[in-house]
Amino acid sequence: MPAPNSPAVRRQHLLQQLAALGDLRPGSLVQTYRKCGKPNCACAQSDQHKHGPYWMLTRKVGRTTRTRAIPAAAVEATRAQIAECQRLRQLVAELIEASEQACQAQLEAARNASETTADAQKNSAHSSSSPPSKPNSPAS
Repeated sequence: MPAPNSPAVRRQHLLQQLAALGDLRPGSLVQTYRKCGKPNCACAQSDQHKHGPYWMLTRKVGRTTRTRAIPAAAVEATRAQIAECQRLRQLVAELIEASEQACQAQLEAARNASETTADAQKNSAHSSSSPPSKPNSPAS
């Protein structure tokens, strides 16, 4: 069984957190005010009297930026969805790191096991065989 703070346990914990994620929405939420374009409207006379606030969700799709209007009633839900998407990205980065550490630990354990086995075989080969005898040389 892996140690409680091992990469394998961390990876399992992260997978559980991923499974518990809610609705996801990428992008950023921006509050804007606009001028309507009517010449007699107060917004045309002053920058302080613009219409709004309007909430816009902006995100990149390929090479283009997509913007979508978000109703005021959906702003809090949209913020939560954006936060969940950011959390997903963070968890995935942590999962990759933990998985890489777990894989490296497995490689090191396999390497250590093979070195231990090789050492044991060398030691048993040396201990079971008699040491080579020196040939007797004739005295001159």
